[in-house]
Amino acid sequence: MDIIDALMQAGFTRHESVLYVTLCREGELTGYEASKLTGIPRSNAYLGLAGLCDKGGAYKISSETAQYGALPVNELVENLKRRFSQIIQVIEEIPKVNIPKDTFVTINGAQQIVNKMKNLINEAQYRIYISIARNQLELVHKELIYAKERGLKVVLITSDCNGMEGFTCYRSQKKPGSVRLITDSSNVLTGHISEFDATGLFSMNKNMVDVIKDSLTNEIKLINIKNNQN
Repeated sequence: MDIIDALMQAGFTRHESVLYVTLCREGELTGYEASKLTGIPRSNAYLGLAGLCDKGGAYKISSETAQYGALPVNELVENLKRRFSQIIQVIEEIPKVNIPKDTFVTINGAQQIVNKMKNLINEAQYRIYISIARNQLELVHKELIYAKERGLKVVLITSDCNGMEGFTCYRSQKKPGSVRLITDSSNVLTGHISEFDATGLFSMNKNMVDVIKDSLTNEIKLINIKNNQN
């Protein structure tokens, strides 16, 4: 995600985002100057600047020739924090949905799978078992460290245990993509993460949890046998 994408996620249009960055870099500009610097057609530049002002990202300077300036980044960030905090407070009032334990939930998209992994790790209370390639382990490394600091048992099966001090880590060749995660012996997430094909399956179904748990247990046993033979 680049700066323009981030600003668009915060609620600005692409033109407004480009204009905000340009105002931050160049200082106060007229609509004509902003149009020339960004390549945005003049009419669209004026509309974008007006929208930017309406959304609190810029201000208009009254003078012989109207100029526009960017709201300082630190102020914009604080304003966005307050706004999203209020939005989150309202959303949190929505009644919670209880997913039946026998339900199998399909999760599509790499970011959605990673988000579910992070949520499961953060909500865990006792233990976490995860089998994943080392480069993709970094996606949830911060959450795993926090879990360890909370006193949870964290067991990793990954392709490189260097830098994993404090965790119970088993080294095994892992191809990037496949992930299996169990938390508190009651939640399971299994799937494949890649740039173009990412699908996961989440469930609290006891039979599925037991199947994945047995799979991880057997994998650990094979690793220990192999280590003892070397």
